Parts: sequence; C-alpha cells; structure tokens
Amino acid sequence: MAGDRADIIFSGGPVHTVDAQDSIAEALAVSDGRILAVGSTAEVHATAGPATRRVDLRGRSLLPGFIDAHQHFSGVGGAQESIDCKAPGMDSIRALQEEVHRRAAALPAGSWIRGRGYNQDYLVEQRHPNRADWDAVAPDHPVLFTRTCGHIVSFNTRAMELAGLDPQAPDVDGGRYDRDMEGNLTGVAYERATGPLRTPAEPTREEYRRWLLLANEANLAAGCTSVQDAGGMAGDTMNIATDLLDAGDLQVRIYAFVTVNGLDHPHVPILNTGFRTGFGNDHLRIGAFKVMTDGSSSGPTAATREPYTSDPEDSGIAYWRQDDLDGLIGRAHRGGWQCTVHAVGDRAVEQTLTAMERAQHEHPREGLRHRIDHCGITPPDLQDRIVAFGIVPAMQPAFFWEFGDGYIKNYGRRRADVMFPAKSLMDRGVIVAASSDSPVTDYRPLFQIEQAITRATRAGDVCGPDERVDLTTAIRMQTINAAYASFDERKKGSLEPGKLADLVVLANDIARVPVQELRFQGVDMTVVDGQVVYERA
Repeated sequence: MAGDRADIIFSGGPVHTVDAQDSIAEALAVSDGRILAVGSTAEVHATAGPATRRVDLRGRSLLPGFIDAHQHFSGVGGAQESIDCKAPGMDSIRALQEEVHRRAAALPAGSWIRGRGYNQDYLVEQRHPNRADWDAVAPDHPVLFTRTCGHIVSFNTRAMELAGLDPQAPDVDGGRYDRDMEGNLTGVAYERATGPLRTPAEPTREEYRRWLLLANEANLAAGCTSVQDAGGMAGDTMNIATDLLDAGDLQVRIYAFVTVNGLDHPHVPILNTGFRTGFGNDHLRIGAFKVMTDGSSSGPTAATREPYTSDPEDSGIAYWRQDDLDGLIGRAHRGGWQCTVHAVGDRAVEQTLTAMERAQHEHPREGLRHRIDHCGITPPDLQDRIVAFGIVPAMQPAFFWEFGDGYIKNYGRRRADVMFPAKSLMDRGVIVAASSDSPVTDYRPLFQIEQAITRATRAGDVCGPDERVDLTTAIRMQTINAAYASFDERKKGSLEPGKLADLVVLANDIARVPVQELRFQGVDMTVVDGQVVYERA
C-alpha cells in the first residue's frame, strides 16, 4: 500500500482521471509507486512531506500513462536500426538502392541489410522492389526489406539462398511469391511465404537486446507506459527481456502475446505446457494466444467475402480452413488462454467469430475477454456478433492516415466506411482499445488519438465519418479501454487512488490543442511505478 506522504505531487493543470465519470481533477499525489490522492489542490497538497517533489503543471494536462493495445515492441526498436523507407527522400526504388549500396560498402560481406516501411503505392516506380534491384547494389549481402504492413517482404538472391529457396520454390498455403514468365521467384513474398526469408534474418541476441532498449526509450518519450506486444516473446527473447527488467533497464510494462500462423508453428506446443494468459507480473506477463488468419489491410492481402474493388480476381489471402481454426482456438480456449486473432478482412472476422463461438459453446467459460486484433472490415452483421459475444477489438486509428486512400481504392467506399467501426461498437457497449501496430505505422499514442477523432486520409478524405469519436472517448480507447483488453482496468488506465502510478505529462492542455495538431504535441514527463522515467530537458 502507498504511504501517507506523497513522493510527488502534480498540480496546476487539468488532471484527466479517466474514471467512470471522466472527471477532471486539480491535483494528484503519488506514494510508493501508487496513486495516493486525486482531488482539489488543497486536499492533495495536504499529503506533502518535507521530501515531496512538487511538479507545477503550468496548465499542461496530466493523463494516465498511455497503453498501446497492439504493438510489435522489438520491431519498433529494430526499425530504428533498419533503413527507414518512410524517411524524407525515400520515395523511389533508386533512393532505396542508394542507401543499400552505402550500407553494403560499410558492412562486411554476408551482413544482413534490412529495410522497413516501404509502400509500393508511394514509390515513384509504383511497384515492389525486387531481387534484381537489390542484387545490382549488394550482391554479397543478404537484403530483406519489409513492406510497411509487415506482411510482404522484398529480398535479393543472397537472402533467397540463405533461406534455402530454389528459384522455382512452390507457393505455400496462406502465402505466395511473385514470379517472372518462367516461374522464377522475382524477390517478393507474401504472408506465410515470408517465413523462410525471415528465419535467417532473425536478430542476434545482442541485436534483440538493443532493439528492446530502443523500443523502451521511444515509447517512454511518447508517454506510452504499457505495451501489449502482438509480436510476442518466447524462449530466449523472454529471457532477454527478463534480464533487462531485472537490471532496471526496461520500464515499459509488457503483456506479451504468443503468436502463431499455422499448426506447425513452433509456438503451438505452449498449449501443452500448462502456461496460459496471466503468467508473470505487472511488468512482464504472458498475454493472449494470437492466431494470424489473413493478410494486411493495405497490402492489400486481407481476406474478404467479396472480391476487391480494385481487382475483381482477388479477395486476399486466408490462412485457415474453418475446421483447423476452430480446433486451434478451441484448444487455447479450453486451456484458459485469452484468445486473439489477427483478422482484417470481413471473411477473416467471420471465420474468427465462428471459431470463438464454437469454442465457448463446447466449453463454456466465465469472464471471457477474447479479442479481435484489427477487426478491419466489419459490416453490421459482424458487428451484431461482436456485441453478442463480448469481443474486445483492438483497432488502429492511425491506419486511416497512412492507408485510408488505399482502402477506398481497394475495397470501395462501402467497405472502407465500415473499417475499424469503433463508435458503432462502443455505442452498443463494446470496449474498443486503440493501438498502433507499430512499426506498421506511427507508435505515438497522440497520433492514434487524433486519428480516432478524424479518421482522415492523407488526401483529405474521411473513412466512415459516422465512426469518428470525441476527444474523451479517444483518450479512453488509449488508456482504460486498452487496460481492459489485458485484464488490467483495476490496476491502471485511469488516475484513481490505489492504482499504479503510471502517468504522462503532456506539453500542453490536450483539450485546447486543435485536433489536427495532436500528433505534433510533445510529452514532457513520463512516470512508471511512481518513478520519473522520461523527462524532456
């Protein structure tokens, strides 16, 4: 329990408690890692002692520490050490080649050259880079570039050789390769077909350690104190995170998914071990059992019930036959796991709901919080089933800025307007959590909050104007709703006495910032466990 004297007091600005009434208080006190008091300035300052630090907010907002309900934590760090395809000037394959050539000249032959974040729709050439492009500038280095969505990779011949792929390697269930007229791989892989390329490119233990530290630093500077790690951790990666935590070098709280994309995935056997959701502590805990069911919203490779508007011959990539998905979700459900499914297209969302409904029918459980991560194209018939089952969707509002124009082009206005339908579901009592899916898109929570309010595309269009929410709701999606998605709403996500002292001080009063400028707002201080872990100079 917290002591009766405050370690830190915050006053002089709006304290957004995000309690049941969305109360705005005048001050807040922290003691022994917990929130001691919230209320008027006089009430809170009465808890001060001779050693209390007093923080004058000077009109700035104090909020609960932001919670990202779906982020690839180590990927955020890894992206910082990769070639940034979203950086200024990286708008052509030629520019990407020049950067690869520079790295090849500086690295020993055989060293991996990784890139992250290209989008063929935004490249001058309007195509994916291929292995001929990379071979021309780095023939002695394996090259692997991951598209912004994370579901498509571009590779060179050396990477293909390390992956053990023959030039005429066959496609796989749930994945495919681009080919030339003779059937040879041209250097682009989709969905499950990316697996053989990713395996030899896995980071070393030291690289992974650096990536975790970089992700920790980036999140804290953005005011994000908890991450639900959709990439997940297992085996040695969990050990590395534990070592960093024990050394005091990892402050962001992590709820780590166990992610699989097929019955032969090496993480499936965890269902036989007795481990399940919740094992761990408030800093590092096993989270949901996550199953990949389809592709990306922007690839586009999402599995849809009707063909794409942009290509009547294509309706995406589905990973599973229904019976197989039912069986795997059923096993995890019976084992006590929180289940979540990556489902973007309406066909994938429908498959997911069918599997979860069957699991609950055959083995009823109380207190379910099964999730759908993304929950992309979700028309009214699927919304009805989400409401009835009590699904917790984890959505990505910032996708509209980066990919929204492509949604309208690829899926048509009708389907784009029911993508990530946060307001319709919340109006019917569903708890919808916000997240970034970073490094797919920007990890900053304030960007997600802005986009939940606007749903604006780069071209100035709006996907589903009726699905826009107000500022208060957008904040709840990034705090208490996200806490609910990991069973933590009694511990964090709001500023109430007894809860964990995870806080963020913004650079301004969030209620006075024009909505379109929220993404540019800074964070002045981040607190975890009552300790200041980031403070802007």
